[in-house]
Amino acid sequence: MIDKSKVISLRLTEQETAALDSAARSLGTTRAEVIRTALRIGVPFAVASHGINAPRLVMCLERMQAALDVIVHREHADAAPQLNTIAEQRMAEFHA
Repeated sequence: MIDKSKVISLRLTEQETAALDSAARSLGTTRAEVIRTALRIGVPFAVASHGINAPRLVMCLERMQAALDVIVHREHADAAPQLNTIAEQRMAEFHA
């Protein structure tokens, strides 16, 4: 089988290299695979001139969580304790 991938090189700062190494270690993979994953995720955003505003994203998530907490505790207080268990199961199943 012929490998059709291309070899490229790039320069990274010390901080970028450290972040890359840390990500590779924590994911148990190679630098190259971390870079390929970042490209698959990031290039479509860059092409569309979109960025990820992390503080805004976190604020939106927290706002939605707060709204759900109010609704659940007001309307379904009996189900509230089960939600953490369900969320933990889903994290293990879909995000492990």
